[in-house]
Amino acid sequence: MDRLMTGRNINKNNEGSSKKNKFIAGIVFLVFLYFAFIIFFDSGEKVTIENQREGKEESVHASSVAADVKYEVSEGDIPADIFSEYGKFDANDTEKIIAAAENVYDLSNLKIGRELRFYFNGESKAKKMEYDRDTERMIIVERKREEFSVREEKIAYEVSQEIACGKINNFFYVDAQEAGLSEATVLEVGDIFSFDIDFTTEIQVDDEFSVIYEKRMRDGKQAPDGVILATKFINEGVAYYAYYFENDGKDGYYDTEGRLLERQFLRAPLSYRRISSGFTGTRLHPITRRISAHYQIDYVAPIGTPVISTASGIIASAGWEGGWGYIVRLRHDNSYTTHYAHLSSFAKGVSSGASVNQGQVIGYVGSTGWSTGPHLDYGIKLNGVAVNPLSLKLPKGAPLEEEKMRDFEEIKKKYQPLL
Repeated sequence: MDRLMTGRNINKNNEGSSKKNKFIAGIVFLVFLYFAFIIFFDSGEKVTIENQREGKEESVHASSVAADVKYEVSEGDIPADIFSEYGKFDANDTEKIIAAAENVYDLSNLKIGRELRFYFNGESKAKKMEYDRDTERMIIVERKREEFSVREEKIAYEVSQEIACGKINNFFYVDAQEAGLSEATVLEVGDIFSFDIDFTTEIQVDDEFSVIYEKRMRDGKQAPDGVILATKFINEGVAYYAYYFENDGKDGYYDTEGRLLERQFLRAPLSYRRISSGFTGTRLHPITRRISAHYQIDYVAPIGTPVISTASGIIASAGWEGGWGYIVRLRHDNSYTTHYAHLSSFAKGVSSGASVNQGQVIGYVGSTGWSTGPHLDYGIKLNGVAVNPLSLKLPKGAPLEEEKMRDFEEIKKKYQPLL
């Protein structure tokens, strides 16, 4: 009996051990299958991702190398030659492009220094051509089979707001650039305040400036600055403010009262070194050596210095007038006239009856006529009576309407604490 029981126990133990071994083997097999499954699908997923990434990299590489050619217009370039060499367009294509652009931009008149970009997308001829007509707009030419379409678009920049502040130690032009402003932005600040401050003669050491402006980037490279949003200049203790504001689609700069900073006349018609003769009734004439009236201002400046119209108007005459030498006379609104004498030459397009804008170059400093050295003789008359340009008081610009003032006040609240 004892032997029988012992045998049964041995059989039970063997059966239990066998089942246990089968169970363990089953688990091991399942674990093996699980990891095999994971490894298989995980490796498959990695291959897919890598393939997609490689495909994208190849696509970007192809776009930036094979399908993108850049060219900067140089002196003497012929547009048709540029289109042919860099865009692979033939003469018929060029004719079609010029015709398609007729009401958009004259592509036969490319400007030196402007950039052209050609995109091929794997084709033998460019599918698209871009041309920067200025810092704000570009012309886009697109080809569909053998036909072309042309449109104008704004250039897309990455824009950030920057603040530049400083004091005058040497010259505003130098000190402002050391504060981080570009040359173009420095000159723009001068233009904005030109109706209140003469930056040639009135800037003093320890004057202060603050400028909030748009800093722009394009394709990772620094681009020309954008709009000056707000600026302040303290001249001899007096603070002048200017805020950029769009009024019914027309942009401009306004003072703290919401009045347009523009006036009918600029403070001076040129950048000059000094005033050799002021507005006076008794002056010793350098040629005749007699005492006579000098109801104008003589600005000393190098020959060739550009002379601008101080106000918009119509050219009454432009030519030679004896002692005046080469002279331009302008008629303006409100019964004002101005003259610009002793010029060396006239600007292109200056002739009797032509219209000129404020700030437009009309001629160049010379020493023609009765003159002992290079200078500009500048005068203003009101109803035929001479007035002193240096003491001419013009009313402030037109104020904003009440409904616009609410929007303008918001602009002031935003920027004034930063200036």
